[in-house]
Amino acid sequence: MKTKYDVTVLICVHSTDYRYDFLLMKALKSLENQTYKNFKTLIVLDECWGNTKKIITHTNFDLDIEIQEKNKKSGLGNAKNFGLSFVETDLVAFLDADDLYCQDKLEKQLEFINNNDVDFLGTQSWNIPKNDEQELFDSCFSLGTNETHDEISKNIYQENFLTHGSMMIKKTCLDELGGYRDIKGTEDWDLWKRAIDKGFKFHQLQERLYIYRIGTSTIR
Repeated sequence: MKTKYDVTVLICVHSTDYRYDFLLMKALKSLENQTYKNFKTLIVLDECWGNTKKIITHTNFDLDIEIQEKNKKSGLGNAKNFGLSFVETDLVAFLDADDLYCQDKLEKQLEFINNNDVDFLGTQSWNIPKNDEQELFDSCFSLGTNETHDEISKNIYQENFLTHGSMMIKKTCLDELGGYRDIKGTEDWDLWKRAIDKGFKFHQLQERLYIYRIGTSTIR
């Protein structure tokens, strides 16, 4: 079915701790603030605590939000695959539920992926401490490295330097790969390597457009 949106942003929420809902609200606010507006937000609640859905639906975000609930927690890869089964757009982006997008992330990625031969498109990222969004600092990966497909395909087998939440991916590629495998903690790295082996093209924008929150990995 043809959809009016260009990209779906997929968020998987795994927390059973109500204190993390405020981080999810901040993540959604960063989507609301995007310069590019023609996207859908798809949230998978993976056996979350009872009020998360109510909090999302009662917060007045200027977003088209679809919520899908998974009643039994079965791992991050399986939750992503569950979410992907509802995606109808040609492109899918990801946002960890405790992280943030910079304001022009979607705009810059869509401009690049629509004008270049690339299937998997990431960006460089900022790191922030758990509770301090005023303190941005560089990630451990330097700008100017692992930008092109040749660089990424050469180095990805030694280290996972791609930030999963920064990625925008063609849905047909994920379908062909069979989505994520249930490999705890490294399901994204496994996907990158399988995609490289399959011949899909990678690129990483050398601009920090994603904000990764340190110390809250239990909610994504």
